[in-house]
Amino acid sequence: MSKKKLDAEPILRKLAEMRKSIPYLDPVPSRRPGDGRAAALDGIPLESPEDFEYAAVAEALESLADDLGATIEKKRAEMTAKALEVYYTAEELARDPEHADLIPHVERMRQAYLNDHGRPIPPRKKE
Repeated sequence: MSKKKLDAEPILRKLAEMRKSIPYLDPVPSRRPGDGRAAALDGIPLESPEDFEYAAVAEALESLADDLGATIEKKRAEMTAKALEVYYTAEELARDPEHADLIPHVERMRQAYLNDHGRPIPPRKKE
């Protein structure tokens, strides 16, 4: 049985297309620390041209995964901050008897935050 030779170029091209199609993701991959050369895969030395092809694909996949993870985390933090502002506003309004209908919503938001984060909602920061 013969092993099919890896052609990294179409894979790298497809990864670049995927990167461009993901909202909020920088179309240019972030660079990992190093000298710009392909790194060995988990200690496997790069001895043949095919080794370098595999290393280039692995590096591109890792870069995409890292950048995607960082982007998701940034957006999650932004959305959490916006959700907390909604909570703080609802909490403030619920103190007024005219808006007592907000009390169950505020309580559910508190419980959801506690379930998701394992701690109570932090107090609003003084500006």
